[in-house]
Amino acid sequence: MPQNSPPDDAGERLSAELAFTWADAEALMQQMPSLVFAPSSDGLWAKSEAVQNYLNYYRINFAAQDAQLCHGFGRVQAAGFSIATHYWLPPNPRGTLVIVHGYYDHLGIFNHAIAFGLAQGLAVLAFDLPGHGLSSGERAAIDSFDHYADVLQQVLEAARPLLPAPLFALGQSTGGSVLLNHLWRYPVLFERTALCAPLILPKGWRVGRWLYLLLHKWVKHLPRGRSRSSHDAQFIRFIDGQDCLQSRRLSVRWVGAMKAWHSQFLRFPVRDSRLLVVQGTDDQTVMWRYNTQLIQRQLPRAQMVFIPAAGHQLVNELPCYRTAVFTEIQRHFFDD
Repeated sequence: MPQNSPPDDAGERLSAELAFTWADAEALMQQMPSLVFAPSSDGLWAKSEAVQNYLNYYRINFAAQDAQLCHGFGRVQAAGFSIATHYWLPPNPRGTLVIVHGYYDHLGIFNHAIAFGLAQGLAVLAFDLPGHGLSSGERAAIDSFDHYADVLQQVLEAARPLLPAPLFALGQSTGGSVLLNHLWRYPVLFERTALCAPLILPKGWRVGRWLYLLLHKWVKHLPRGRSRSSHDAQFIRFIDGQDCLQSRRLSVRWVGAMKAWHSQFLRFPVRDSRLLVVQGTDDQTVMWRYNTQLIQRQLPRAQMVFIPAAGHQLVNELPCYRTAVFTEIQRHFFDD
């Protein structure tokens, strides 16, 4: 992994002395204590110098900006994985926002989504999926999308004694797939759910599926191309070259799990659940026309909102697009 320097984010510049490397990440993973969902205990390690460096690097050190905000950080054992999990607990929260990130990503780049939840007066629960960020598992690989949803369920069960209902959910890309999988396979726990550019099939799958059939028995990984997921050039520079927690390889095993997820979704019975799907019309990552039509078929009450010219990483888009996305999510969560 490359040595890293922080993103040059206009209006929100970080000190040039800040850095977070893969060696730092490995040290955190080795030292990470269990998360017990008791603020008096969970906050101690979160205040250590190594953790503060990580939080500052990714601009998710919200507790340092608000003395009344409790932040817990540690591992939760879920579905056979050690899951790096955070919560932010404000005084008298009106509920809890659960954030599920996408493929290649981790919760560290979801600073805007976390800030959105806290601005709504919600507690926030977020974690790194297996094989991502600071969680255990082969990098960016999984055998079944069911495992992602099983992790989500078990993290929710661990957090339930502390974090208040009602629960709201926000999933980006594969995170949207996780929430859809959970919707069909577990009792409904979320009051409202918002999916940003949810993944059913990726862009180029008509060709990609034949490549998968030809290669999957012989090739384990493919190099990851440069990202085209956002119009925010500073964000793209960061994830392409400065974020050591981004996987640089596409797991062929993950592609097989994604292929099986598509088949599984086609078999799910139609549901009457209400949720929001926000989709950019310049998405270069997923087969968004097909995906939204299929979701609408399986969930006839789903509300579809299209953001003209927005890309795939809707929670990390340029402010003009991101504001529209969060406005729609806020309306869905709180307006009847």
